[in-house]
Amino acid sequence: MGQSNYDLMILGAGMTGASLVHLLHRAREQGMRIALLERQSLNWEADAIERPPSFDGRATALSWGTRLLLEQMNCWQHISDRACAIEHIQVSDHGRFGQTHLHASEQDTEALGYIVENAVLGYGLLKDLESTGVTLMPNTQVDAVQMTADGASLTLSDGDVLSTRLLVMADGARSGLAAKLGINHQRQSYGTSAIVTQVKTDQPHQHWAYERFSDAGPIAFLPLHQRQFAVVWTLPEETVDDVMALSDEDFLHQLQQQIGHRLGNLMQVGERATYPLALVRSDEQVRRSLVLLGNAAHSLHPVAGQGFNLALRDTAVLSEHLTRAWQAGQSPGDLSVLQAYAEQQQRDQSNTIIASDLLPKIFSHPGKLTAIVRDAGLMGLAAVPVARRLLALHAMGLGQKAARPGGLS
Repeated sequence: MGQSNYDLMILGAGMTGASLVHLLHRAREQGMRIALLERQSLNWEADAIERPPSFDGRATALSWGTRLLLEQMNCWQHISDRACAIEHIQVSDHGRFGQTHLHASEQDTEALGYIVENAVLGYGLLKDLESTGVTLMPNTQVDAVQMTADGASLTLSDGDVLSTRLLVMADGARSGLAAKLGINHQRQSYGTSAIVTQVKTDQPHQHWAYERFSDAGPIAFLPLHQRQFAVVWTLPEETVDDVMALSDEDFLHQLQQQIGHRLGNLMQVGERATYPLALVRSDEQVRRSLVLLGNAAHSLHPVAGQGFNLALRDTAVLSEHLTRAWQAGQSPGDLSVLQAYAEQQQRDQSNTIIASDLLPKIFSHPGKLTAIVRDAGLMGLAAVPVARRLLALHAMGLGQKAARPGGLS
């Protein structure tokens, strides 16, 4: 039976786990021993058929602040050519007059954000990992985790035992390892599912994104390629199977009815997938020698597109605290270090989770009075530039220190 010791071990080489490796570059250069464990292979390209589960056929919305972080991580250069800029956003209410527009030009930036296929994002995050000096352990299954006086002990499926002073669980919302340590997740189902697909239109998107709300739920059209959109269509669980069973022609017809012709005629639809939607939060995010990160800590409704953006801000702030502790000679698993991280991110997490939770509830409420109020709210946003700027800053992920230029210095 083999045994190895590390200062930090990361479970999961998805978006969050891979990002943490890059963000800890200063600590790595100063001798921090890091291992990255992943259940699947890490040898794949952006167009590969078999990919880690975080890098599937879906697309991710990246805020402007996330782009700035990816630049500091030297990963944006591998992503930028296939990232589609969002220069304009239209938010509207189905069947009503209320709508508002957000424009990058009003924020003095080239884009409000970007849409990137998960496979491309994964390629950019994983491409240079081998050159970081981190121990990569693909195809590795962890059977058990035990907290010890010095950190954590991991037993692998082949019998090997690894020890670490800090264990970061970034292995997703479905991992059972946290539960084995007595950390529970609170799951609040929305009673809805998201149909995710891509469509082609007869007109170029001109870098417009569309967010449409209706009594049935929100629908988002996010620009990808010149005449292609990523679509996230939220529907009640009882109707999802019927919509998924539609022919491509009938599916496109229903989509067209939802969005209208503001983006042209829908011509072609790609493969469809469906995912149940819920707000999931862990009861604890930090213990001595333990951190839950990314979807292992919180999983949000996709309507606001803030899931990965919040996770990356968490990761950036955690890396700051760990780097300072390492430079001061503290153990990365010291509870005071991890609590300081959790306290700093508490407000950002709370505000983002509340916004992501309330938005679909408000805009999907069937009441006539609620519809009138949200209609007036959208028209009010359209008339007040300051309010639009505040909304845009939130969407761009620039409200927090870690997402600003130089925030990691």
